[in-house]
Amino acid sequence: MNIFLSVFLIPLMMQCDNRGENPCDQYTNVLNEQDLILISPSKQSYAQSETIKLKFSIPSKMKVNSKDIDIFQATKQSTGILRIHLFELFQDNNVNFVKGKKIDDFSSSPVYNSVTDSYELEVDIILNRKGIYSFDSFATFQDRELEEGQCVFIQIITSIKGNNISDNRFEFVVT
Repeated sequence: MNIFLSVFLIPLMMQCDNRGENPCDQYTNVLNEQDLILISPSKQSYAQSETIKLKFSIPSKMKVNSKDIDIFQATKQSTGILRIHLFELFQDNNVNFVKGKKIDDFSSSPVYNSVTDSYELEVDIILNRKGIYSFDSFATFQDRELEEGQCVFIQIITSIKGNNISDNRFEFVVT
């Protein structure tokens, strides 16, 4: 049995050792750029049935770690993925995706706009539900799903502009 382990399993396990390195760490461009998501009009209090607009826009061309990148040219992806927990914002309200589309309550898909050379998401929300709204402002944008053997090209960490800096939440009330 010991011979089997030393002859077959140990060399096999050594082939799998990547010394804790993730190959995507070398390929994925990570950027921390706050306030790329806007909710307008920006107020602390809204009336029931008032409409607010959520907008996200990220230019395709940008500088990351002192190097110029172009997301669209590098990936040829016409959509991206914006991960942000918007269940509380969408719940019991009328939601209309003007640009992009909803994947689920935690993800949306901004679309590439060749005129502005940027990835854009625009959502109109009619506030039907009264009460206090409080949700996490933290979001990430990436060019595609992380899949086996395929790294994402860009990952941008962002937030909703005007969030409460102490706990990174966006809050307002609907009366």
